[in-house]
Amino acid sequence: MEVFIYVEGGHYLGLGNIYRMLSVAKGLQRLAKVKITFFTTSQVMVRDLIKRHLFAVKYFESLSLLNKHIIHYSPDVLIIDVLNIAYDFVYSIREKAQSKIVLFGNNNKSNNLADVVINAIISTNDFKNECYIDSYSTKYLKGPRYLTIRDEFVRNGYRYHSNICNVLLLFGGTDQANLSFKILNDLLKSQLTSSLNFNLVLGAGYKYHRDIEALVVLPNVKAFYNINNVGELMLQNDFLLTSPGTAYFEGLYIRIPSIAFFQNQSQKQVFDNFFYTFDYNEIDSIPELMIQTYNSYDSYVENIKKLEVGDGKEQILNTILNLKR
Repeated sequence: MEVFIYVEGGHYLGLGNIYRMLSVAKGLQRLAKVKITFFTTSQVMVRDLIKRHLFAVKYFESLSLLNKHIIHYSPDVLIIDVLNIAYDFVYSIREKAQSKIVLFGNNNKSNNLADVVINAIISTNDFKNECYIDSYSTKYLKGPRYLTIRDEFVRNGYRYHSNICNVLLLFGGTDQANLSFKILNDLLKSQLTSSLNFNLVLGAGYKYHRDIEALVVLPNVKAFYNINNVGELMLQNDFLLTSPGTAYFEGLYIRIPSIAFFQNQSQKQVFDNFFYTFDYNEIDSIPELMIQTYNSYDSYVENIKKLEVGDGKEQILNTILNLKR
């Protein structure tokens, strides 16, 4: 079976889609004999990330060239993880190739051309988990159940303690709003949290090193760069501060108490009112919010259980593998 994956990422788009597709690709290869090739028009940083995970990636300067390549080679399955992918792009592949089409995180009329649409958050009905086939014969897997969690994360791996000692700040590969600096600075200034230990993860696309350099030399701050053991690091901490993306849902999956802050307006539109997501500029005291969340851990976990975060990954993989041309 041959699978093409078209995905985009970068400083402003973030790297969440890239990590999601890497998780899907590894899952497919774990279950079956699958040849996988990634496609992108994104910058070198994105391509290098995919290559580090030992997948082939092809770069195209334009979507038209990428489109022609996909049509020419006509893979068994084409997976697209690009928000609001152009209808004409998908239509031409549907008309000229025999590929089955799977869309992740998409919410426009291109969905009507797809065989499968997987929307874990976007376009859900109050984040309700659903599985159905619509009038266009498109199968939908919707809700937090269908978040793709990396295999390194183990359910219930986190162990709750009576007090917060170690806090992990992880704001994605690019941290476009520089929340690493802003939130760490707030925590260090507050008497409630200044004595805690802070572990700060900075990704390949982080550009604000000049802002953060005065903080990462403090004795209770430790910085990590471009790490590949996020799951292990999470379990060494008592609390997670992040953005509503890959790391946040992985945190929910292992049930570490977590708070997510929007990086941009589009994140706010998608995740507004979702479980423990906030606008940084609208919070009076992040230290107080963090402590309050930690102290209500029992009710926090009960609410996570209702979301069924990540429980549908095997269903996603089997749905893709069962697509027949």
